Order: sequence, then structure tokens, then C-alpha cells
Amino acid sequence: MIEIFMVIGILAVLYVMTGPKVAELRSRSSLRAARQELSSAFASARAAALQKGKTATLRLGGDSAVVTVLSGLAGTSVTVFGPIKFNRELNSTLSALSGAPMTVSFDARGLMTPVLDGVINKYRLSNGIYADTVCISAIGIIMPRTCQL
Repeated sequence: MIEIFMVIGILAVLYVMTGPKVAELRSRSSLRAARQELSSAFASARAAALQKGKTATLRLGGDSAVVTVLSGLAGTSVTVFGPIKFNRELNSTLSALSGAPMTVSFDARGLMTPVLDGVINKYRLSNGIYADTVCISAIGIIMPRTCQL
């Protein structure tokens, strides 16, 4: 009986020591996945515009992202990516920084419309105490690493 209590005590000590690290690892992993999903949404919108030769729109809001592209002669919108639920699926929140638009359109050339010279749109993803940013240039290029806030 004493041996069982010793094993339970050792397991309890290990849990107390590793619990916070596991929670931190989970938060950072979720944030990294959210950043990859947001980058994929921007890339999908640009690629859909280039491939179809029509305007593609990325709508961000309510902690979600959806990419639609105009299709056919009637100009109906077809969803090509998403919806991504940042809050529910990835435990992350999404917000625009420095007046970045929550609706981004790409024309048939893959450029954001309207194109403003030298403007970099910044979006912040946060998960608990951790945060990361995704930046996209006016010509639709996603910055490979975290940009400066």
C-alpha cells in the first residue's frame, strides 16, 4: 500500500512540474496554427483571383475567415476556402492593426484593391498571453516572419 502511495506522490510531483509547460506548449502551438491558417487564407484569396481571373475576397471578422471568388456570368460568389473559426477551433482571437481592412479583395492580377503604395496591412492573433502578427503588402505578398508592431 505504501508503494502505491509513493507512485501516486511521484506522479503528482511530475504533473505539478510539467503541467504549466504543457499548457504553454499547447497555447503556442495553437497560435502557430492560427498564423498558418490566416496566411493560407490570404494566399488562397490571391491564388483564386489569379486562377479564375476574377475578384476574390477575403472576409475577416467575428474571429473567422472566408475566401470567396466571383464565378460565372451572373457574378455569384463561391466559397473557395474556409470558414476558419479562429476562436472555436484554434483558441485564438483575430484583430486588425493600424486600420487594416477586415475585407480584402484581390483583382485578377493578384493585387489588393485598392492598392495603396507602401501600405502593409497588419493582423494580430493572440492566445492568452502570447501574440503574433501576420503582415501582407499591398501587392499581396505575405511577410515570411513576424512583422514589427
